Amino acid sequence: MKTLYATKAGLPLRAVAKGTMPRDLLSRRRHTHHALDDAVEQAELLANLMAWQGPASARLPE
Repeated sequence: MKTLYATKAGLPLRAVAKGTMPRDLLSRRRHTHHALDDAVEQAELLANLMAWQGPASARLPE
């Protein structure tokens, strides 16, 4: 997911961490460290990343 975010955001991979992602991409679920909860949280992050068009400043005008 780091690579997907870095690519869409136009950032080098070394500059990316979960804490650098826009808040609206992250899951709203509380991080519990329980396997099922963590899997759902990661699935939500992936879905949000797949739908994300990238930062507004990087988009070309239509």
